[in-house]
Amino acid sequence: MRHSFSVELKSKKHLHQLMLSKEPHGGVFFEGELGEISELEFIEGKVLVVTGANGTLRIDICESKLIGGLTKSET
Repeated sequence: MRHSFSVELKSKKHLHQLMLSKEPHGGVFFEGELGEISELEFIEGKVLVVTGANGTLRIDICESKLIGGLTKSET
């Protein structure tokens, strides 16, 4: 199963690093700051939305998969 994500920042000043490989199949790295988290929600049990003062992170992952992963890491 393929999972997607998106990051929306209110300003480029909240983006700390962005690295793109020059290789055709190289990696991508970006790092930023969402700021103070104001809301966490699941949309239709399939998309985790983390809303912060500086932007929004959306991850296409089902709630059961996330909870299973978190529970597994606690043991």
